[in-house]
Amino acid sequence: MSDRIVVDKAQARRFLLGHQHLLPPRKLSGKQGVLDFIRRLNCIQYDPINVVGQNPHLVLQSRVRGYKPAMLDALLYVDRALVDGFDKQMAIYPAEDWPDFAYHRSHMAKTYMEATSTAPAVKLVEAIRQAIEQRGPLSSLEFEDKTKMDWWLTGSARAARIAMDILFYSGATLVHHRVGTRRYFDLSHRLLPAAYSQLRQHASHEDYLEWHVLRRAGGIGLLHDKTTAEYGGLVGWAAGKVKAAVTRLLHKGHLLPVEVQGVSRRVFYIRPADLPALEEAAKPPRGKPGAALIAPLDNLMWNRDLIRALFDFDYIWEVYVPEPKRKYGYYVLPVLYGDRLVARMDPEFQRGSKAFGVKNWWWQEGVDQKDEAMLPAITECLAAFGKYLGANQIRLGDGARVDAGLKRAITAANKG
Repeated sequence: MSDRIVVDKAQARRFLLGHQHLLPPRKLSGKQGVLDFIRRLNCIQYDPINVVGQNPHLVLQSRVRGYKPAMLDALLYVDRALVDGFDKQMAIYPAEDWPDFAYHRSHMAKTYMEATSTAPAVKLVEAIRQAIEQRGPLSSLEFEDKTKMDWWLTGSARAARIAMDILFYSGATLVHHRVGTRRYFDLSHRLLPAAYSQLRQHASHEDYLEWHVLRRAGGIGLLHDKTTAEYGGLVGWAAGKVKAAVTRLLHKGHLLPVEVQGVSRRVFYIRPADLPALEEAAKPPRGKPGAALIAPLDNLMWNRDLIRALFDFDYIWEVYVPEPKRKYGYYVLPVLYGDRLVARMDPEFQRGSKAFGVKNWWWQEGVDQKDEAMLPAITECLAAFGKYLGANQIRLGDGARVDAGLKRAITAANKG
């Protein structure tokens, strides 16, 4: 095992943000920029909640200049360069990675097909597969079976819906298109190139875990061997198995240990291919710092302990926190400026009036609000976010009107 690489917090932050195309933000462009970004980080997480756009769109608007959701939809459902799948929980990943997930899909198929709890749905699986084969893309609405059962994703659900999920998780089907959040499925072999039918089998569970842990290192930039949310979606990721996989990857030279000064009792890991970028991050970035609004399930936020340690920013996604116990709000977004997380914003989008609202804004303690470059950067960020939403105007809510600087930023953004 190599000696540890030692960096300070600023270098670690700059590496992390540069790896994730956030230093500076919005420098990629067009559909190709979307595809290049997802190929770089391997996947982005999908979540259906839509306050100011679903999570994958929020991830992409912070990296791709002039981003519109139609770009991602075209790559998914027209070009078939990307697929809806299961990686970091529900996720979007490059279609060429499909063969590598054969072990993952086989495990999920076995789990659901053999479980007694899914028996009513399993009885419908073959009939639904045949219906799709004969009739083309279908959603669960096309099936009249009304049997209800418990399902880990949705609670109570129709057996037909669960049967379609089983076909999807096992790889028999893929999402052909969506209408809102409703998925229409077709057979995988109809949607993927023939070359992707040559599945790459992992020799063992240990071999699979090494592959997926290394993949997750690329999805974040810096890993550690604690079983935290960054490992969600890996088959058999608990009970020390990830730590053992990391140890094997270290001995093979596929990961290198990194120590961050000021972060005690924590070792991080980096891929050797990313070492030049880590070394380059020792230098302060050139040019004016930019600002961006970060998605709640952004790759940057997958390891909240890492964010707390490097950015001194304690973030909890309060969607699942009962309203009386929320500290900030239902769908609050972190605000990035340069290499620091400087604030949080509670957003809304009024689709009828096409108004993007900043309901509330909280500056992080210790942020220098007199930084002359920060206000123009935030102005540009808010204007870009409004264009992504298709908003005609940006409004300041009652909770944020006391902030004179924010007023000026929104006034300038509306003029822009």
